[in-house]
Formats: sequence, structure tokens, C-alpha cells
Amino acid sequence: MATDVTDGIGAVDEETWARLAADAEPDAAHGYLLFRERLEPGTALLVTADDDRGPVAAIHAVTAVTGTGLFSHPWKLLTEEQFLRLTPDDDATRIRTEHRTLLGALGPDAPESGDLAGWLTTTVGEPLVVRTYDRSPLFTAPDVDTTRRRQAGREVVATLQDLVRQGRAGAVVLPYVATDDELLRGLLEAAGFVRGSVTAASALHLGGYPTYQAFLDGQNAETRRNYRLAEREVTRAGLQVREVPLAEHVDRIVDLEARTGERNGAAPNRPQLRAARAYLAAVLPGAIRVAVAGRSDAEVLACTVQMYGRHGCCTLGYGSDYDVTGTSVAYHHLVFGQPVESCIRAGVPRYRLGFEAFAPKFRRGARVAKRELWLWTPDERQRESFARLLRFLDERTTGHLAAYVR
Repeated sequence: MATDVTDGIGAVDEETWARLAADAEPDAAHGYLLFRERLEPGTALLVTADDDRGPVAAIHAVTAVTGTGLFSHPWKLLTEEQFLRLTPDDDATRIRTEHRTLLGALGPDAPESGDLAGWLTTTVGEPLVVRTYDRSPLFTAPDVDTTRRRQAGREVVATLQDLVRQGRAGAVVLPYVATDDELLRGLLEAAGFVRGSVTAASALHLGGYPTYQAFLDGQNAETRRNYRLAEREVTRAGLQVREVPLAEHVDRIVDLEARTGERNGAAPNRPQLRAARAYLAAVLPGAIRVAVAGRSDAEVLACTVQMYGRHGCCTLGYGSDYDVTGTSVAYHHLVFGQPVESCIRAGVPRYRLGFEAFAPKFRRGARVAKRELWLWTPDERQRESFARLLRFLDERTTGHLAAYVR
């Protein structure tokens, strides 16, 4: 079996990729991975293990650079204070000191404050990041037996390690491996990766509910109250909720998303955001939906951009016109109630709610599942230091998530 390293997903055609991702959700589709490569900084790679019929296994990876976002950059995940999970009852000074000590063991001259992620890049190198949010990042052909899939996966993982040894990156990191991904976890453990949980993903499980009302009836009183309150707030504000085509409203949708980003302290690149949304509308027309709220059929005052697959739905973005009084009340219904109802109507069994912000999602019936960060670097001493850091963060994460167990 031969392995191949190419410059991103464009090196294979859609038909070839479909053999590996036949049952994947839209965010693992060929077109969506192209979209990610265009939108995100860093160099994309595709590593495949091939037999005489084509790829048997593949992993898509991107090097994380300074401009890479928090949840796509492992060094930021390992250094940001929010992942220390500090509470008012904690000895914050002791926990911060322990965290800095563990980071300092990774290399010399660790700063006391400032850009610790940048220091890690200088010390270790850029991480080669392998991530998917809701499926295994190891794609394997379904018509190949388990032994061949394991062999192909082993060769793909070994090739990623060789890229690091060759200086293409400082480490291989898979930040969001599911705890039930037995094939991949076994391969990573055998290859010497270290691991620990830094975050978790939330989702609403909708299978078995024939209607939105049945879903509400299946929740506890507080959860039902949260959904009904959001609906009443929308009604009291005189807002109507409907779905519109993204392509026909892209300028307004981008404007609203940008306003929300600016309100939250970001500096969104509007032309880039518009190009991204227009591209999504073109390559995934059947998967992308937009729910909007307005006082008439001609008005769009708030919106969510959603992506639907056969097995799950997720919200890609939210936007609102804060110049119009009362518009912000649409948020909770557009982000929770409307997509839940839409998923149930479409027979989609899972509404994926992404990472962090566990409390509001839990209050609306979500289940929380830890994700594991697996990491490998060729320096054995450094790898042991990463293992200690990950154990520390795992303990902090596990304790924090105890409040969200159903």
C-alpha cells in the first residue's frame, strides 16, 4: 500500500473523495473542505494510503499559524486561561502557577504572560492540525475490511509523523477525537501520541421525536420553559421567523453576521465573509439554510446560517441588527427552537451545538461529550512534558463537565 502527500483536498476529485466520505456530513464533503482551505490561513495537506483502486484511508490536515482561530489552533487551546476552568472557589494563583510551570517544561524562556501560543510555536513549531467536529478525522473506504483499514490508517498516521520529522511542522495534533473512535485512538496510542481532554462538544439528540411538541414534552419543566419563553419573546417583539435562500440574501446576512462579530469585539473581514457565504451557497445549495426573523416578509433583522446533513445539523453563524430595538430577543429561538423544529421536520436526528458555552446548551436539553486532544512530537522529553500538561488540563476539564452530566 502506497502513501501520498498532496497539497490539500483539491488533489483528489469529488468522486474519489466520496468513496472515503460516503456517509459523511456536509462539513466533511469535498466542497466544504475546499471552503475551509480558502477561508483558513495555513497550509493544507491531504495524506492518503492507496491500493490499486484508489485511496483506502485519508487524513486532511492544516498547519496552524498566528492568524488561525482559537478552536483550530491547539497551542491556543493549551494556553488560554478559559481552559483552566477557574471558579470562585478555586485557588486561582496556585492553578495558574501550575499551568505556567507545566508550559515552562516544554522549552526555555517561557513568558510569564502575553502570547504563550506564539511562544509555543517558536519553541515547538507550528502544529499540523487534524480536525473534524462530528466524525472521525480518519476517513476510510467502507468497502474495505477492518484489517486493511487499520493498515492504511497506520500508514497515514506514520506519514504525518514523518512530515514532522522532516520539518514540515513541529507536532501533529488531533484536538477533537471522540472517545468512541476506537480505530483511530488505537492507532494513535500505538504510534506514541499523548492525550487529554481540553473541551467537549454538545448536541441535542432528536431521534424518536416525531414532532417539535413531542420533543418539548420529553424535556423537564425548566427546559420546556426556556424554549417557550424564547418563542413568546419573538412573538411579543412582533417578529416572524421563516427560512430564506442564502444566495438571494447574502449581502444582508453577511452584514448582520459582521455586526454581531463587531459587537462581540471581533473585526470581521466583510469581503472575505461575503465570499465565504457565497461560496457555501454555490457548492452546498441543498445543505445550507438560513432562518431569519423580521417584522414582515420583506425584512431581515436577525439570522442564523445552518448546515444540514442526513445525520446532523449545525449553526454556522448568527447575526442581528442591533439598531432595531427588540431584535436581540430572537437569538435564543433562532439558535435553539427553530433549528430543533426544522431538524425534526426534516428527519435529522441530531442538532450539533459545537464547543464550550455548556450551560445555556445544557439548559435546553443538550448532552455533553468530551473530546480528546492527541499530540505527537518527535522529542521524547518534550512529548512527556505535553503529557503532563494534558493530564492537568484533562483534570480541570473533567471536573468542570461534571455539572453537565445527564
